Amino acid sequence: MARAFSDYKNIVVLTGAGISRSAGLATYRGPGGLWTDEEKEKLSHVETLRRDRTKVCDMFWSFREQIVKASPTAAHRALATFEAKLPAGASFTILTQNVDGLHQAAGSRNVCELHGSLRRWRCETCGTELSPPDGDAPVHCDERMRPAVVLFGEMLGVDTERTMKRALRECDLFVGIGTSGTVEPAASFVRWAALNQARSAIINLEIDGTYDDYTERHAGESDAIVPQLFS
Repeated sequence: MARAFSDYKNIVVLTGAGISRSAGLATYRGPGGLWTDEEKEKLSHVETLRRDRTKVCDMFWSFREQIVKASPTAAHRALATFEAKLPAGASFTILTQNVDGLHQAAGSRNVCELHGSLRRWRCETCGTELSPPDGDAPVHCDERMRPAVVLFGEMLGVDTERTMKRALRECDLFVGIGTSGTVEPAASFVRWAALNQARSAIINLEIDGTYDDYTERHAGESDAIVPQLFS
């Protein structure tokens, strides 16, 4: 009989857009995903931001308006509850590709946002970063603020890289949830975890050869499977 997830000491969970799908948010690369639209993908590149700041910021502000209306899913809540019940000495890190902030809204404490957050916006003139109120997109130093997210063509932050590498180096259980398994560096996390002989599991709506590096695979809705495995 397989060990319960709660028996592990250093647990790392990678989440992708699939965990937020039932909250009404679009996935990235699945059917109808944001980046299947060539225009949206183009507007998500840092070079386009430099050429057409207004159009890029308008698109991401519209994404942000959808996010602030969304609520955590059953899967988000199950992960937060699981973390809260872990015994002293156990570590639990969520590495999320999402920019929606729903893990924190559910109560998760140790969350590393690999690609930043649409709930924060940054002034590129002075470096000020803030969580703007609803309404019009924010302006600072007489310029439209940009979303505090990692655009295509940009690198992950130094602190982010340090956090994810330390977590993966020490983990004995690695679980992927709702991620396409195709975007680097996250696509390689399961192999990094394997170097530490960690148990690995993937939970995704559909399972194909992309997930062959995982030692166990669970096909189906994350809202149904995550509460069962993280009980």
